[in-house]
Amino acid sequence: MAMEQPQAPRKKFAGKDRAEGDSKGGRYQPKLLGKAYFQRKKGCPFSGPKAPKIDYKDVRLLQRYLSEYGKMLPRHTTGVSAIKQRELATAIKRARMLALLPFAATVSEKDERRAQRARERGPSDRTDRAPRAPRNQDDAAKAE
Repeated sequence: MAMEQPQAPRKKFAGKDRAEGDSKGGRYQPKLLGKAYFQRKKGCPFSGPKAPKIDYKDVRLLQRYLSEYGKMLPRHTTGVSAIKQRELATAIKRARMLALLPFAATVSEKDERRAQRARERGPSDRTDRAPRAPRNQDDAAKAE
């Protein structure tokens, strides 16, 4: 019988051995088989040759970076670079101080209608209501 040669141990994952290490500080990162999802790299809308300048007087531009409640949108949502986000924040704050932009959201028509109906009904009078019955017997004994 021919003597079999020992086989090299098989790799359990596709990539480098853990002992070899990699450029990420020696941490092992498994490789994804296929793409998990397609994520487009967002470029900063304020960097580039034809990019608009950030100005506190340009209210229409600044409103694109505010939520419907009047809060500033974060960088990861808008794709603005860190430097331009700081400029944008100061421009929004200046516009708020000059009353070009609101500090908080305006009341919607739906909220106004709800408030009007509440005013028409008048104050709620709960004094004529009977007291609630106790839920268990311990509460009933304490009430007596």
